[in-house]
Amino acid sequence: MYCRGAAAVILTYDVNSLQSLTELEERFLALTDSASADCIFAIVGNKVDLSDDCTLAPDENRPGKSGASCGSKVRKQVRAEDAIALYKKILKYKMLDEKDVPAAEKMCFETSAKTGYKVDYLFETVFDMVVPIIVRQKAEGPPQTVDITDYKPAKRTKSGCCA
Repeated sequence: MYCRGAAAVILTYDVNSLQSLTELEERFLALTDSASADCIFAIVGNKVDLSDDCTLAPDENRPGKSGASCGSKVRKQVRAEDAIALYKKILKYKMLDEKDVPAAEKMCFETSAKTGYKVDYLFETVFDMVVPIIVRQKAEGPPQTVDITDYKPAKRTKSGCCA
């Protein structure tokens, strides 16, 4: 399973393709069933460097990179509101109350893997939210795994027919 026990799930789509957001929902929503109950979900629109409204500022985490140059442009098809709607749909699907999870506006990102635009910000944000959850889970009790290091096989008894 893709999400078994995951503390965070990052769902990524292409901001220039509405179909990619639709397919993301259709193909991967059910896979979130195996994520942990307090899993953090991030919805990430990628390829903003290719969109026609590309006005990317320099990424302070990528030295030597100036503002992204936007050569051939395509029309951005997915709005931030669409990503927020998907985030809220995930919360509803997972039966989570919006007041108990991070706000949709904090969990929907637009990035460029090519230029690095806001990629570090995405991972830093998710990391800052996940670490306290993991620390709390470890403090609450044993992991949900089975420890077989102390396993002792049962003593065999001789049966009457095979002695």
